[in-house]
Amino acid sequence: RNAPENVPYIVGMGRAAELLLEEVRVDEEEAEEDLGEGGENDDHEEERGKDPLVVESWKHHAVHMENMRNRLLTKLQEGFDEFQSRQNNYASKAEIAVLVRPNGPSDPKLRLPNTLSVGLKGVQSGALLAKIGNIVACSAGSACHSTDSTSCAEGHVAPTYSNILKCMNVEPEYAIGTLRLSVGPFTTKEDVDMAADVIVKEALRQLEG
Repeated sequence: RNAPENVPYIVGMGRAAELLLEEVRVDEEEAEEDLGEGGENDDHEEERGKDPLVVESWKHHAVHMENMRNRLLTKLQEGFDEFQSRQNNYASKAEIAVLVRPNGPSDPKLRLPNTLSVGLKGVQSGALLAKIGNIVACSAGSACHSTDSTSCAEGHVAPTYSNILKCMNVEPEYAIGTLRLSVGPFTTKEDVDMAADVIVKEALRQLEG
């Protein structure tokens, strides 16, 4: 259909790309921590002719975001581990780990470095977002038939979940509790830890309620 181009979003996306590719000067210790000791990646032969500062900046951003994404998942898992250690319904560590499960490829390297889609078993993500949405910026992988978020949050309307999660064969108990979270080049460990703490506290309030 004929419609005007979304110029503000196009400009914003262009500026976001510029920011991502800008050189970020990091001290040698941080660069070594993030990039490791492997040196230059031979998988990027096609990048040899590009500006090395831009290439290294892009690679540094990707590694940093992957580290922050992995930290976020770990912090969520640790929060639920503490909860389950107080429960008598779970007999083994293997069962404890099942409450928090990332969606997507089993190999973390095959996931987007900046995005975490994670299922929280026994949690309704729509209701959770109604409580923490003004503190942590994230999206729910489940949706409510009603346009009244209060009705969904209070349990008056049964939650459903997206066709995307169905096509990914995410089990309903995880899909209904799925959150999508993103990190960026400038996300800090403190940002991640705070977000995980807020999510865990509200999720556990649901589970214990």
